[in-house]
Amino acid sequence: MNNPHHLPHLKDSLPKDVVTYQTSFYTVALEGWRRGLELKYYNNKRGGRVPSISITYSLSDGNNEYHFVCARGSKSKREAILKAENKSSAYKYMKENGVPVPESKTFNFADSSIEDMCDYGERIGYPIVVKPTNMGGGRGVVTHIDSKQILKKALLNIKDELNKKSVIIEKYFEGGVDYRFYVIENRVIAVSKNYSSNVIGDGKSNLEELIDKRNIHISNNMAAKNRIIKIDKEMLNYLNEQNISLDHIPQKGERFFLRKHGTHLGKRLSVDCTNTVDPKFKKYAVDALNSIPGLPTGSIDMIINEEKNEGIVNEINTKGEIMMHVFPVEGEAVDVPKYLIDYYFPNTKKINDNFHFEYKPVKELFLDGYADEITIPMYPKGMQYKKTFVVEGERLGPLYLKKLKRKAANLRLMGHIKSESKKGLEILTIGPEEKINKFEEFINTSGTGKSKIFKVTNTDLGEFDGQSSIGLEIVDEDV
Repeated sequence: MNNPHHLPHLKDSLPKDVVTYQTSFYTVALEGWRRGLELKYYNNKRGGRVPSISITYSLSDGNNEYHFVCARGSKSKREAILKAENKSSAYKYMKENGVPVPESKTFNFADSSIEDMCDYGERIGYPIVVKPTNMGGGRGVVTHIDSKQILKKALLNIKDELNKKSVIIEKYFEGGVDYRFYVIENRVIAVSKNYSSNVIGDGKSNLEELIDKRNIHISNNMAAKNRIIKIDKEMLNYLNEQNISLDHIPQKGERFFLRKHGTHLGKRLSVDCTNTVDPKFKKYAVDALNSIPGLPTGSIDMIINEEKNEGIVNEINTKGEIMMHVFPVEGEAVDVPKYLIDYYFPNTKKINDNFHFEYKPVKELFLDGYADEITIPMYPKGMQYKKTFVVEGERLGPLYLKKLKRKAANLRLMGHIKSESKKGLEILTIGPEEKINKFEEFINTSGTGKSKIFKVTNTDLGEFDGQSSIGLEIVDEDV
């Protein structure tokens, strides 16, 4: 999280294993939990391989409880979700509501031949786009199709490889950039434009050097770290078409694109533009969401030709993926989780920003089939203190660490344990003064049958005003 524009209350608050799409549902859950709401996770599919599908969560203030999938809460009605997630019906409702959508037609593989579909594609004219009617995340979507051969290949892939029953063929929107609008009822909360892989010139570095620099920035963004720019044959061919090599030096401040727009959809880089986008496109987004009653929140995908200032809506995403708004690669972050929890629990407010919870144990217990429901303990109330201990000894391995963690859990202490050397541990403890004192007694008097404690030193007790998980975490597993 090295972006200076990222939200300060999330700095050091996300566990290392919460990356990419997981940041969407973790940040919403964390916002609610930090307001004092009861947070529960549910395992809807034992052994489910995709956590975003198999793991859901709920937030409750004691009177109202809402369930969430990713950033979609249970105020979204099932019938509305089904209408929106079927791209064909979504186009129908949006068009009836005056929202600009691409010229398109839906085909059922059982009723129409591949040849009939190709004939339609050629009638509306290349380039065109094909997409399954009910898949998200850009899966199965092929854009900028410019020949019958490529069109047929894309259709057969959707039919035979993805086993889909229907497909949409639509006119490609020329010169467009992908935008995503996050909407709550009648208000656009955040807008992000999603560029294909690109670098920003400094007037000195060549493309290969700029890619290396860009990748460092991307890898430090937990929501984008799977979008590393890879130099491959396709990229080299794209550059070669422009008579450009990796030795090319872009001008200072120039955004240089490394791939064709509309390709590598899962590798796009987000740039916040909430405060600069034309208000007419915000209206399109609000009208698109409201074209389907029972859908109070969601993401609206739009393609905008920035030179002509024209755009079309090409998808309603009911789960409302928000990671690109909360952790943009460029631009100011928007606190979408805050707006979402404000909507569901308007009478709550943030109580504490000092603590977070680990997600890895929840995921492991669920995916291994050991639990169906887990309640996250509430963060501690009142003044918390900190004290650091350095333990020197022998055989301070897994058994000793387990004993320390169990005692800390029993005392409800927080903090971390990390290795100073093979014969030393640093233990930061956080909690009430009397509990830390009891833990100090435990350290000084307890070992295991094999471990030996030679010396324990400690810092003075002080007030805690930092960031910590609610458990005693082992920072270095190899101690």
